[in-house]
Amino acid sequence: MRADNTLILFTKAPQICRVKTRMRPTLSHRECLYLHKKLTENVISQFRSNNRFKLIIYTTEIDKVRYSYPRGISIKKQTGQHLGSKMNNAIKQEMKNTQRIVLIGSDCLTLDINYVYKAFDKLSKPNNITLGPTMDGGYVLIGMKKQNSFLFNHIPWGTSDVFDKTLAFARKHGRKITSLEEVSDLDTIEDLCQLKKQKALPKWANSLADKHISNIS
Repeated sequence: MRADNTLILFTKAPQICRVKTRMRPTLSHRECLYLHKKLTENVISQFRSNNRFKLIIYTTEIDKVRYSYPRGISIKKQTGQHLGSKMNNAIKQEMKNTQRIVLIGSDCLTLDINYVYKAFDKLSKPNNITLGPTMDGGYVLIGMKKQNSFLFNHIPWGTSDVFDKTLAFARKHGRKITSLEEVSDLDTIEDLCQLKKQKALPKWANSLADKHISNIS
Protein backbone atom coordinates (compact mmCIF):
# COMPACT_ATOMS: atom_id res chain seq x y z
CA MET A 1 0.00 0.00 0.00
CA ARG A 2 1.30 3.44 -0.91
CA ALA A 3 1.61 5.83 2.01
CA ASP A 4 0.24 9.32 1.51
CA ASN A 5 3.25 11.20 2.91
CA THR A 6 6.87 10.26 3.56
CA LEU A 7 9.35 12.40 5.47
CA ILE A 8 13.00 11.66 4.70
CA LEU A 9 15.57 12.75 7.26
CA PHE A 10 18.87 13.14 5.41
CA THR A 11 21.80 13.12 7.81
CA LYS A 12 25.38 12.01 8.25
CA ALA A 13 26.14 9.04 10.45
CA PRO A 14 27.32 10.08 13.94
CA GLN A 15 31.03 9.32 13.53
CA ILE A 16 33.78 11.29 15.21
CA CYS A 17 35.94 13.49 12.95
CA ARG A 18 33.32 13.25 10.17
CA VAL A 19 30.56 15.57 11.35
CA LYS A 20 30.30 19.31 12.00
CA THR A 21 33.88 19.77 10.82
CA ARG A 22 33.22 23.43 9.98
CA MET A 23 33.00 24.02 13.74
CA ARG A 24 36.66 23.12 14.10
CA PRO A 25 38.99 24.13 15.64
CA THR A 26 36.80 26.09 18.07
CA LEU A 27 34.97 22.91 19.01
CA SER A 28 36.81 19.67 19.65
CA HIS A 29 36.00 16.64 17.53
CA ARG A 30 34.01 15.17 20.42
CA GLU A 31 32.03 18.39 20.81
CA CYS A 32 31.31 18.39 17.07
CA LEU A 33 30.01 14.84 17.39
CA TYR A 34 27.91 15.83 20.41
CA LEU A 35 26.40 18.76 18.49
CA HIS A 36 25.57 16.58 15.50
CA LYS A 37 23.92 13.94 17.68
CA LYS A 38 21.82 16.47 19.57
CA LEU A 39 20.62 18.13 16.37
CA THR A 40 19.64 14.76 14.90
CA GLU A 41 17.89 13.74 18.12
CA ASN A 42 15.97 17.01 18.06
CA VAL A 43 14.54 16.21 14.63
CA ILE A 44 13.77 12.56 15.37
CA SER A 45 12.02 13.34 18.65
CA GLN A 46 9.65 15.72 16.87
CA PHE A 47 8.81 13.56 13.88
CA ARG A 48 9.16 9.88 14.82
CA SER A 49 5.52 9.36 15.92
CA ASN A 50 3.15 11.09 13.54
CA ASN A 51 0.04 9.85 11.77
CA ARG A 52 0.39 12.30 8.88
CA PHE A 53 3.63 10.89 7.47
CA LYS A 54 6.11 8.04 7.68
CA LEU A 55 9.64 8.94 8.83
CA ILE A 56 12.61 7.31 7.10
CA ILE A 57 16.25 8.09 7.91
CA TYR A 58 18.82 8.11 5.12
CA THR A 59 22.35 8.17 6.51
CA THR A 60 25.91 7.74 5.26
CA GLU A 61 26.63 4.57 7.25
CA ILE A 62 24.39 1.93 8.78
CA ASP A 63 26.18 -1.11 10.23
CA LYS A 64 28.45 0.76 12.65
CA VAL A 65 25.89 3.28 13.87
CA ARG A 66 22.49 1.56 13.72
CA TYR A 67 22.36 1.57 17.54
CA SER A 68 22.52 5.40 17.45
CA TYR A 69 18.97 5.65 16.12
CA PRO A 70 15.72 4.70 17.89
CA ARG A 71 14.22 1.31 17.20
CA GLY A 72 11.22 1.13 14.95
CA ILE A 73 12.41 3.73 12.42
CA SER A 74 13.40 2.63 8.94
CA ILE A 75 17.10 3.39 8.30
CA LYS A 76 18.62 3.29 4.83
CA LYS A 77 22.03 4.09 3.38
CA GLN A 78 22.60 7.05 1.09
CA THR A 79 23.91 6.14 -2.36
CA GLY A 80 25.42 8.40 -5.00
CA GLN A 81 28.51 10.36 -5.96
CA HIS A 82 27.57 13.73 -4.43
CA LEU A 83 24.91 15.28 -2.23
CA GLY A 84 22.54 15.94 -5.11
CA SER A 85 22.66 12.40 -6.49
CA LYS A 86 22.26 10.99 -2.98
CA MET A 87 19.12 13.03 -2.34
CA ASN A 88 17.75 12.24 -5.79
CA ASN A 89 18.32 8.50 -5.31
CA ALA A 90 16.59 8.54 -1.92
CA ILE A 91 13.55 10.36 -3.33
CA LYS A 92 13.45 8.05 -6.35
CA GLN A 93 13.46 5.00 -4.09
CA GLU A 94 10.72 6.23 -1.77
CA MET A 95 8.54 7.66 -4.54
CA LYS A 96 7.65 4.07 -5.45
CA ASN A 97 5.74 3.74 -2.19
CA THR A 98 4.31 7.16 -1.44
CA GLN A 99 2.35 10.06 -2.92
CA ARG A 100 4.27 13.01 -1.49
CA ILE A 101 7.84 13.32 -0.19
CA VAL A 102 9.45 15.97 1.95
CA LEU A 103 13.19 15.67 2.54
CA ILE A 104 14.82 17.57 5.41
CA GLY A 105 18.27 17.96 6.92
CA SER A 106 19.14 17.76 10.61
CA ASP A 107 20.99 21.06 11.04
CA CYS A 108 18.12 23.45 11.71
CA LEU A 109 16.97 23.99 15.30
CA THR A 110 13.89 25.98 14.32
CA LEU A 111 12.48 23.46 11.86
CA ASP A 112 9.33 22.19 13.60
CA ILE A 113 6.26 20.10 12.93
CA ASN A 114 4.17 22.98 11.59
CA TYR A 115 6.89 23.85 9.08
CA VAL A 116 6.82 20.27 7.78
CA TYR A 117 3.01 20.15 7.73
CA LYS A 118 2.99 23.31 5.62
CA ALA A 119 5.46 21.74 3.18
CA PHE A 120 3.24 18.70 2.66
CA ASP A 121 0.09 20.81 2.36
CA LYS A 122 1.58 22.73 -0.57
CA LEU A 123 2.09 19.54 -2.60
CA SER A 124 -1.47 19.23 -3.90
CA LYS A 125 -0.51 18.95 -7.59
CA PRO A 126 2.21 16.93 -9.41
CA ASN A 127 4.11 20.04 -10.59
CA ASN A 128 4.33 21.60 -7.14
CA ILE A 129 7.71 21.95 -5.40
CA THR A 130 8.20 23.13 -1.82
CA LEU A 131 11.51 24.62 -0.66
CA GLY A 132 12.63 25.69 2.81
CA PRO A 133 15.43 28.23 2.28
CA THR A 134 18.24 28.87 4.75
CA MET A 135 19.94 32.18 5.47
CA ASP A 136 23.24 30.93 4.04
CA GLY A 137 21.76 30.44 0.56
CA GLY A 138 20.96 26.74 0.79
CA TYR A 139 17.80 24.91 1.77
CA VAL A 140 16.83 22.71 4.70
CA LEU A 141 13.74 21.19 3.06
CA ILE A 142 12.59 20.13 -0.38
CA GLY A 143 9.23 18.56 -1.14
CA MET A 144 7.66 17.09 -4.26
CA LYS A 145 4.88 14.84 -5.55
CA LYS A 146 6.80 13.31 -8.44
CA GLN A 147 10.42 12.69 -9.34
CA ASN A 148 12.30 15.81 -10.42
CA SER A 149 15.86 14.63 -10.99
CA PHE A 150 16.87 17.83 -12.77
CA LEU A 151 16.68 19.70 -9.45
CA PHE A 152 19.76 17.85 -8.21
CA ASN A 153 22.01 18.18 -11.25
CA HIS A 154 24.53 20.97 -11.85
CA ILE A 155 23.92 22.53 -8.42
CA PRO A 156 27.00 24.04 -6.68
CA TRP A 157 26.47 22.16 -3.42
CA GLY A 158 27.95 23.79 -0.33
CA THR A 159 27.74 27.31 -1.74
CA SER A 160 25.42 30.28 -1.24
CA ASP A 161 23.92 29.71 -4.71
CA VAL A 162 22.17 26.40 -3.96
CA PHE A 163 18.69 27.81 -3.33
CA ASP A 164 18.74 30.28 -6.23
CA LYS A 165 20.01 27.69 -8.71
CA THR A 166 17.42 25.15 -7.58
CA LEU A 167 14.68 27.75 -7.89
CA ALA A 168 15.84 28.68 -11.40
CA PHE A 169 15.89 25.05 -12.58
CA ALA A 170 12.42 24.43 -11.13
CA ARG A 171 10.95 27.47 -12.90
CA LYS A 172 12.70 26.58 -16.14
CA HIS A 173 10.89 23.22 -16.09
CA GLY A 174 7.51 24.76 -15.36
CA ARG A 175 7.23 23.80 -11.72
CA LYS A 176 5.12 25.80 -9.28
CA ILE A 177 7.31 26.80 -6.33
CA THR A 178 6.28 27.45 -2.77
CA SER A 179 9.08 28.97 -0.71
CA LEU A 180 8.57 28.63 3.03
CA GLU A 181 9.97 30.95 5.69
CA GLU A 182 13.73 31.38 5.71
CA VAL A 183 15.43 29.58 8.60
CA SER A 184 18.94 29.29 10.06
CA ASP A 185 21.19 26.25 9.83
CA LEU A 186 23.69 25.49 12.56
CA ASP A 187 26.83 24.73 10.58
CA THR A 188 29.48 27.18 11.76
CA ILE A 189 30.65 29.02 14.86
CA GLU A 190 29.15 32.16 13.32
CA ASP A 191 25.78 30.40 13.18
CA LEU A 192 26.13 29.45 16.83
CA CYS A 193 26.91 33.07 17.73
CA GLN A 194 23.94 34.40 15.79
CA LEU A 195 21.48 31.93 17.31
CA LYS A 196 22.87 32.72 20.74
CA LYS A 197 22.24 36.44 20.19
CA GLN A 198 18.70 35.66 19.03
CA LYS A 199 18.15 33.53 22.14
CA ALA A 200 17.18 30.69 19.84
CA LEU A 201 19.41 28.00 21.37
CA PRO A 202 18.15 25.21 23.64
CA LYS A 203 19.84 24.75 27.00
CA TRP A 204 22.33 22.14 25.80
CA ALA A 205 23.47 24.35 22.91
CA ASN A 206 23.67 27.42 25.14
CA SER A 207 26.08 25.55 27.39
CA LEU A 208 28.26 24.70 24.41
CA ALA A 209 28.22 28.30 23.20
CA ASP A 210 29.00 29.72 26.64
CA LYS A 211 32.00 27.44 26.94
CA HIS A 212 33.68 28.74 23.78
CA ILE A 213 32.29 32.15 22.95
CA SER A 214 32.95 34.93 25.42
CA ASN A 215 31.86 38.01 23.49
CA ILE A 216 28.22 37.29 22.85
CA SER A 217 25.80 39.76 24.42
